[in-house]
Amino acid sequence: MTPDARHLPASGIDMVPGAVLMPMTPDTGMACGALGPDGAPLPAARTLLSGNRFTPDPEMPKDAPAHLPGRWLFAGVGRHHFGHFLLEAIPRLWALDHIAQPVDGIALIPMYGRDIAAVLRRRLGPLLALLGQNLPVHLIDRPTRVDMLVLPSQGFGHLHWSHGTPEARAYMRRLLCTDAPPGGPDKIYISRRRLKSPAQQVPHEKQIERWMSQAGYAVLHPERLTIADQIDHYRAATTIVGPDGSAFHFAPFVMPRGARVGLIQRRTRQATFDAIARQIEGFADADLITTSAIARLDNAPQDLDSDSAIPPELRQLRADLKAAGFI
Repeated sequence: MTPDARHLPASGIDMVPGAVLMPMTPDTGMACGALGPDGAPLPAARTLLSGNRFTPDPEMPKDAPAHLPGRWLFAGVGRHHFGHFLLEAIPRLWALDHIAQPVDGIALIPMYGRDIAAVLRRRLGPLLALLGQNLPVHLIDRPTRVDMLVLPSQGFGHLHWSHGTPEARAYMRRLLCTDAPPGGPDKIYISRRRLKSPAQQVPHEKQIERWMSQAGYAVLHPERLTIADQIDHYRAATTIVGPDGSAFHFAPFVMPRGARVGLIQRRTRQATFDAIARQIEGFADADLITTSAIARLDNAPQDLDSDSAIPPELRQLRADLKAAGFI
């Protein structure tokens, strides 16, 4: 399987005895992945990154690789960024429902220079445990030969891959949507206001939050919730509004099918916005409405002194949400 960034590959699983897993290193940059027993790169182990880029193929190390006995499923690349983790580290786990023999664990390549082990302990471990069915996770920080590599295709990813394969979509719902009834408000607004970097925030979002609260929405700051609580809120809500971003890579995995979604474009990166919209429709069959009213609005202080100070872009956003029946 040689992946093509413009076309999501059909689901497939390769079994490669004696494969060598290669980490990222300071000398090789983003090059990483897997080599066959003959040292040839395995194209199916390329991970799709943002910007329609793949991880470059690695080369066979000069020294003998370490040995990791057993059967290991290759997951991809692990980053500290939540959205990238969702699109690069978990999209191959669908294969756990489609292999004849069990595996000993999951092999994940850390992004070089990032302590992904600490990130898993603090934030993302519960999600990987859920989707990895509590299998052990081995971080590939050195060239490592495995007895058998289970190498699935990526089930979803950035840009043209965002809608996902049927197998990956079904897997996410089976693992994340438990039989327990969800608990949470029926209408939620997903906010970015409390993110640390001003570049990640949305102009005048405090005002947007006021409008949404007045319309009966619970304002959600997902980065302050556990993975389990996020899942619970997204499963319970039948109406979800918010600016594009990582939360809308996660919510479609579990939101009710046919949920009403108002997606607010917060920046001029059209291809990325369109990919998030496709993911929402592909994974959740959502009734999706989009607005680009504030996409070109510069970041600004959160407070407005009066209604007369509200910029026209923000007024247009309110009009768009009203016209769509969200407020």
